[in-house]
Amino acid sequence: MKPEFNLKTPVQFLKSVGPARSRGLSRLAIETVGDLLAHYPRRYFDRSSTTLVGRIAEGTEVTVLGEVLTIGQRSTRRGGSQQTITLGDDTGVLFCIWFNQRFMLKQFRAGQKVMVSGVAQRHNGRMQLVHPDFEVLVPENKDDGPGLHTGRMVPVYGLTAGIGQHWLRALVFQALEKFSGMSEETLPADLVRARGLIHPAKALEDIHFPKDRPSLDASLRRLKYEEGFYLQMLMALRRGQNDDRAGVQLVKPGEMTRNMVDSLPFALTGAQRRVLGEALADMRSGRVMHRLVQGDVGCGKTLVAFIACLFVVEQGYQAVIMAPTEVLARQHGHTLSHWAAPLNVTVETLTGSTPAAEKRRILAALSHGEIDLLVGTHAVIQDAVRIPRLALSVIDEQHRFGVRQRGKSASGSEVVAHSHVLVMSATPIPRSLALTLYGDLDLSLIDELPGGRGGTHTEVVKAADENQVWAGCRQELMAGRQVFVVHPVIEETEGLDLKAATVEHERLGLEVFPEWRVALLHGRLKSAEKQRIMEKFSAGDIQVLVATTVIEVGVDVPNATAMVIQNPERFGLAQLHQLRGRIGRGVHSATCWLLCDGFLAEETYQRIRFFADNHDGFALAEQDLRARGPGEAWGTRQHGAPGFRLLHPVADADLLRLCHEDSRRFLESDPGLKSGPGKRIKKNMEGLHSRHPGELSG
Repeated sequence: MKPEFNLKTPVQFLKSVGPARSRGLSRLAIETVGDLLAHYPRRYFDRSSTTLVGRIAEGTEVTVLGEVLTIGQRSTRRGGSQQTITLGDDTGVLFCIWFNQRFMLKQFRAGQKVMVSGVAQRHNGRMQLVHPDFEVLVPENKDDGPGLHTGRMVPVYGLTAGIGQHWLRALVFQALEKFSGMSEETLPADLVRARGLIHPAKALEDIHFPKDRPSLDASLRRLKYEEGFYLQMLMALRRGQNDDRAGVQLVKPGEMTRNMVDSLPFALTGAQRRVLGEALADMRSGRVMHRLVQGDVGCGKTLVAFIACLFVVEQGYQAVIMAPTEVLARQHGHTLSHWAAPLNVTVETLTGSTPAAEKRRILAALSHGEIDLLVGTHAVIQDAVRIPRLALSVIDEQHRFGVRQRGKSASGSEVVAHSHVLVMSATPIPRSLALTLYGDLDLSLIDELPGGRGGTHTEVVKAADENQVWAGCRQELMAGRQVFVVHPVIEETEGLDLKAATVEHERLGLEVFPEWRVALLHGRLKSAEKQRIMEKFSAGDIQVLVATTVIEVGVDVPNATAMVIQNPERFGLAQLHQLRGRIGRGVHSATCWLLCDGFLAEETYQRIRFFADNHDGFALAEQDLRARGPGEAWGTRQHGAPGFRLLHPVADADLLRLCHEDSRRFLESDPGLKSGPGKRIKKNMEGLHSRHPGELSG
């Protein structure tokens, strides 16, 4: 007996899905028919309208149908490779170029018909597409359905080994035919009418196989709105749960907090004072605080966090500050211990590499209330950590703690009310993304930088001119300053990149900076060694630090005035901004050199140029999101955070605001989701977010 066909039907029950293809679909996270229909196209080939090679206009996005004439490969000056195919039609020849993708050549052979799509560029007098989308055309299969691959807007899906574009396209068409008429409306009828949304069945059909651009736009609006509405509804429900919880109620600041602020050798900025006022008002309100503090690099978030902790400590409670990396946790611990010493406030640092005997001492003192402020990594939320008087958890987010982690406090609390939570965003987030990722938090913005800093100038330099860069660095060193040299080890498991950083460290020490002390810092070093190197660099005993992105967040060495970033094209703009933020933190002006390979695609070069010309972290973050997408740029698919299938929190900011308003308005009229539409919403949310059970309880 065949199972009933619905969205939960295993995908292997569809025709032509055998064991091998089923495994391939699993690699694309496609297990059910619902997963398959939610595997939306990445883009579309408009095969109802292609451009002849001879009529291509530079700078326009084109789709071209041609025949493969030649296939070739050559080495680049810096040891990479360039793959090229030429396509021809009756009007001319088009060059298609990829870099460092040797596997690409296996996909073509002379005489094939190929469809390519991308932005046309003119280089050395010839028209080319760099890293274009493409599809090798095969004759129409009579079993594929009516005209799925030619003469229309054709969907292009993300693939994996063993899964071809034609086969997957036909499989989606088969699923849509079986699912026809079974889709029900999931949104309240008044919202559907007010927002002019089409039926979900029509939207699902048209996003995969649109007949024209208007039908595709209508389907995208419907599906994006539904995605945004449910994300915002989930955040509103979380927020409602937070708003109903009693928090530790604290009184006005006492002598300790006032004395600390008065003793500072500088005045707090107006933005710091405003944000502190918002946080302290939360903690005096009787409700639990859940607040996100945003600010650009160097705006003084750490000081705000410390003063908030003092406000808790002076009233007999304890506080915790969590950092995303061990280097940053130890730096926070060192800085805060220095600030806290004159106030008789006890600060300790706990990380995963803390020696066993030291860890036992800290845990014992903590459980007896003898430690006022605990600084650490995720190690501070382990079950063995007991903080009986915990009233405030500060989390330096950096998008590396999931929603569940940031909401979890250490165990063993003797406080009946819930502890307050202050999330510090170490990377600027566009407001529209913050609304989606952190809709359950109140938002504070530190939009003012402290005065008295020298500022940073950024230059883009080709690798062939690197000697000019090293000469500029030597000038800074002779003036008594310090230098960062950053290598793009994006993941600390990339052995070849790490080897390159090691070789560069040796070269710089022997050939470029022989008069100065040069050290290497990367994530594979033991914690004690990392700490030793950072302490020596901070003290000025090391003049040049060759590092990976382990120094991306929070490292504060005011005497560092020069940074060289190797292969900046391998970083996102937000990450580059964090790296650049490590210099220019003192009174002297600083220079950041971006040392680029000589064979960058025009689009990549313009992205690097945009970074060099802009120092506003929020503008850079927004540009990063536009270019790379929220999932890739921000890691939003982390456990506990809502992911994005279609909705883009920058490009779709206006639609997201509508979803935000509509979800809040609906909950005001039906807070318990007890009405008919409310029950349907709750049922759909439980299905959409079944990975996070319990979030909709109560």
